[in-house]
Amino acid sequence: MLKIKRLSFKDLTEHQVTEVPNNGCGKEYARYLQVSHDDEVIALVSDAMEPEDVSFDRSLNWIFPLLLKCYEFGLEDAD
Repeated sequence: MLKIKRLSFKDLTEHQVTEVPNNGCGKEYARYLQVSHDDEVIALVSDAMEPEDVSFDRSLNWIFPLLLKCYEFGLEDAD
């Protein structure tokens, strides 16, 4: 089963804190998205974007492949 959790920094384990890529300054204030399938974490990503930093210059290229992967898991789970 596919599960998606929205986490805050304090919800992360020590291992998860070091696992999140590109999690620069302000990581304590960021929100985190954890996607799991059958209790295996397939993605842990951070917005790490304070409102004043949001622009179209930041790479969010991980979103589309993650959505496709979730869709594929959904098809598998439907069988």
